[in-house]
Amino acid sequence: MDLKRRLSLLRTQSGHADGAPHASSPPQASFKARIEQLTRPESTRTGRAACDRDLELAQRLNGRLLAAGLIEVDAVFPLAHAHGHRPLARILDAPLGTLAAGGPFDPEGLLLVDTETTGLAGGTGTLPFLLGLGRIERQELRVRQLFLTRFGGEGALLTRALEWFQAARTLVSFNGKCFDLPLLATRYQLHRMRPPFQPLGHLDLLHPTRRLFSKAWPDCRLRTAEERFLGFTRTDDLPGHLVPVAWSAFLRTGVPQSIPAVLEHNRWDIVSLAALAAELAHLYGGATHPDADLVAVARQKIASGRLREAEEHLDAQGGRLTTQAWEVLANEYRRQGEHVQAMAIWERLAAHGSNAAMEHLAKYHEHVRKDYARALDYTRALIEQAPGEARHCRRQARLIAKGRRAGLPPK
Repeated sequence: MDLKRRLSLLRTQSGHADGAPHASSPPQASFKARIEQLTRPESTRTGRAACDRDLELAQRLNGRLLAAGLIEVDAVFPLAHAHGHRPLARILDAPLGTLAAGGPFDPEGLLLVDTETTGLAGGTGTLPFLLGLGRIERQELRVRQLFLTRFGGEGALLTRALEWFQAARTLVSFNGKCFDLPLLATRYQLHRMRPPFQPLGHLDLLHPTRRLFSKAWPDCRLRTAEERFLGFTRTDDLPGHLVPVAWSAFLRTGVPQSIPAVLEHNRWDIVSLAALAAELAHLYGGATHPDADLVAVARQKIASGRLREAEEHLDAQGGRLTTQAWEVLANEYRRQGEHVQAMAIWERLAAHGSNAAMEHLAKYHEHVRKDYARALDYTRALIEQAPGEARHCRRQARLIAKGRRAGLPPK
């Protein structure tokens, strides 16, 4: 049987006469329509469905659809609002300049910044799909969140954020110097835009939080600071490590089940930045907290050249101070050549039995004042406190010899 007859037989067995088209074969017009649909730009094939989905999500979030793939959500908190135990209004009189050099800072010039991203690795593969911004406007904290519903909206997000960045004078973040701001700078550069925040000041609250509380707390995450310092506890909060998972699931399924929780998580981050900035500034300015490391406060003031202010701060703490706190201040006075101030602190500590202070005084009177008799008094007091300490015994013998050469009567 030749090939032609075999094909004819197969058609007959399948229920088709020779030359009859398959039932599944599309008519010519239908086939042409399918080709046109496949070659049509994606934006026209899926744009209406995506737009409808975005509009529905924007309504659910109490926001608005700004551009294809970008939803903007605004929220307002009156400064009378208490975030945990701390009223937001405390930021209005907070001495923010105590947190970093370059102050004082105007509260209405602050821009609070926090991002939610597709990962923590950084680089060009990491995308900020949610940018949270906050600023003080009169008696309110206004929070603006820019949320991507798909990758194509990133350019619109960055452009929209320009307005608030350009109106700011100082950024406030939590670990933003190492993560959020470098990431945003990369995204602006990839879109051939100049990062708008590079000339601005920056208060990264992670660092003053660590200085104050790293010895007392198990960690210095923002959530720990909220609970232990601000008295704010989140309820039903989406854990931070699940935020990128929630956005990935939304992209994959189109179902925004966890997206409201993502925005709420980011919104509380912004509000916490405002409250934390105020409370840290008040603490560095002289307020107290049982977990705070007072030596760290003194070191911060010393580092910015405010020695008198550091001493006043330590004086105000009264009996809560450790010897170490005063020693830090005295050593800094000595390093800067202000021996009178250093002496006053060491004498105060020596009167309370501080061996380190007595040793400093012995050295000072021997090498600076050349008062060998006074130096010998402190050295003998040290030997009484620590009998047999070799270096004190050597100093005592040296001072006796120096006194003899100077014609001092033996003691």
